[in-house]
Amino acid sequence: MARTIEERFWSKVDNSGECWTWTAARNADGYGRFCLDYKMEYAHRIAYALTNGPIADGMDVDHTCFNKSCVNPSHLREATRKQNTEHRQGAQSNSKSGIRGVTWHKGAGKWQANIKHDGKAIYLGTYATTAEAEAVVKAKRLELFTHSDLDRVA
Repeated sequence: MARTIEERFWSKVDNSGECWTWTAARNADGYGRFCLDYKMEYAHRIAYALTNGPIADGMDVDHTCFNKSCVNPSHLREATRKQNTEHRQGAQSNSKSGIRGVTWHKGAGKWQANIKHDGKAIYLGTYATTAEAEAVVKAKRLELFTHSDLDRVA
């Protein structure tokens, strides 16, 4: 007797921790992959759809836990691409400051604060310390972003 999609899918999940880890195929970025109707799909999208129903056209499924291999439905939410992009953890890997949105401005000899919103770069000034620049960046993200969860943590 053939297994159902649900049986096939959940048999590839280690749900022993808070994050439910996808144990089968993953792409180069670490996202789980699952073959459905002869097409490779993202495992987190399948997990979300199996537990919450169809994903609206054009919507992403965002990992609130930041774990790309997690398929725990309670760690997933539907989000627009903009919202999904807003929900990031930390700075770019090549950041000299280690702070999201804070870069060194060599000419000014200060830390520069910037964010990107709706595809546009927003310059927020230069500051003597990373702490000052970080506070300005965080305040602007809180004003403009709806899904920057880490900024909302005290």
